[in-house]
Amino acid sequence: MKNVLKAILGLVAVLTAILLFNAYNLGDVRPLGSPTKFMNINIQKAVDRLSGGIKIPTISQMNSNSIDYTHFVNFNRYLRREFPKVFDTLDSFVINKHSLILKWGGAQPLKKPILLMAHMDVVPIDEQSLDQWTYPPFGGKADEEIIWGRGTMDCKGNLFAIMESVDHLLSAGFQPTQTIFIAFGHDEEIGGNEGAKKSAEYFSKNGISFDFILDEGGGITSGKSFGIEKPVAFVAVSEKGYMTLELVARGTGGHSSMPKKETTIGILANAITKLQANPLPARLGGATKQMFQAIGAEMKLLPRIIMGNQWLFEGLIERIFSASPAGNAVIRTTTAPTIISAGVKDNVIPAQAKAIVNFRLIPGDSADGVIQMVKETINDDRVEVRQPEGQFGSEPAPVSDPTSIQFKQLTQKIYDVFPDVVVVPGISPGGTDTKHFLDLSPNIFRFSGLGKTDDSDMKRIHGIDERISIKAYEKGIQFYIHLMESLGKNQKL
Repeated sequence: MKNVLKAILGLVAVLTAILLFNAYNLGDVRPLGSPTKFMNINIQKAVDRLSGGIKIPTISQMNSNSIDYTHFVNFNRYLRREFPKVFDTLDSFVINKHSLILKWGGAQPLKKPILLMAHMDVVPIDEQSLDQWTYPPFGGKADEEIIWGRGTMDCKGNLFAIMESVDHLLSAGFQPTQTIFIAFGHDEEIGGNEGAKKSAEYFSKNGISFDFILDEGGGITSGKSFGIEKPVAFVAVSEKGYMTLELVARGTGGHSSMPKKETTIGILANAITKLQANPLPARLGGATKQMFQAIGAEMKLLPRIIMGNQWLFEGLIERIFSASPAGNAVIRTTTAPTIISAGVKDNVIPAQAKAIVNFRLIPGDSADGVIQMVKETINDDRVEVRQPEGQFGSEPAPVSDPTSIQFKQLTQKIYDVFPDVVVVPGISPGGTDTKHFLDLSPNIFRFSGLGKTDDSDMKRIHGIDERISIKAYEKGIQFYIHLMESLGKNQKL
């Protein structure tokens, strides 16, 4: 009996040692910060420029016939008027009438260039919500602390921060070693097929590929949603795919006074219920595992043990993350019924009922695979599963290596400017224009280099009272300046 007890205690000791070793082997991936001298910025002038850009309602609409392209023409003119030094010095190309490419030639043109991206279009305003806005969405209101309006966060804040950084560096006599390209699309919010896609085709046609690409994406937010105390700089090394399916239930219509046991609406409702009750499987490897390791290194002992030993606690991790919408989106392809339509009159049973279901595909899943799983889950021949004709869609993006030199360099620059954050690689739940550039670089990162944003402000993106703090905007300008400075030499400083 004593020998059995000793064996059990020995196994417990070995298991404990393994758990602790793996927990502490997560390590602290933070590089040492570099002494950084920041440029003086005329922040009032920068705020005024962004405010003026917000006033131009560059709204994208799914129906291209509803887009007022004169606003995009005016926006391009505004950029040229406000940043004359940039356009006088850099080569500029207008792509498909409204998108813009800038080329800042490097001192060593044979070195592979980099690409910085943003987009000039914004989502529409719900007219019924106008009275809930503190200031008009296209008023460009700026007070002592905040810049208000549609596009401040998504994505004109990034766009103007990039332009300001180039303008300041030019004034300081800077020339990059690597050539820097800048691409601003005009239809990112509706898929980027006329803007970013055409720009990518231009680069491909001219044999231009990139050392790395940086577009909008994750930002700097509270670490609370990740279970840590420090702010998180979330750098997406991939992004989810996008697919919309239409479910069509067909049956026999009739008078509501004599309904059959199952109506088309009931059949469709049952299909939707099955999909929501049976989510697609979680995927905890790849970029998701890298994310767990990064946040695990900042956690207290018990959660750190869990994060460091996924081989043992995978089921627990899945349950924890599945419990919240944000956590669930991190680990699996999400299923979201968004539109349902059926019937024309209260006393008529419709012969057909339709629903639209949106899926955000995690790397490892595919559109064809998800369609097959949806059909198997519904398992009802009366419900047709199809992709709507002309509907935008994309597969999940390949995962860029978070151990690459390029990612480490980006991480270093983030820590230089934001020393109190934890850089966390992961997967963006939303799509970006980078989906059109996947063949142009193996190193594609999605990070909005603006300063720390409150969680409440993150919820305003695409919503009511979108805004950015002046402090966060100024830090964003400093970030892009510092990033570009690292790519060359300054002849005056």
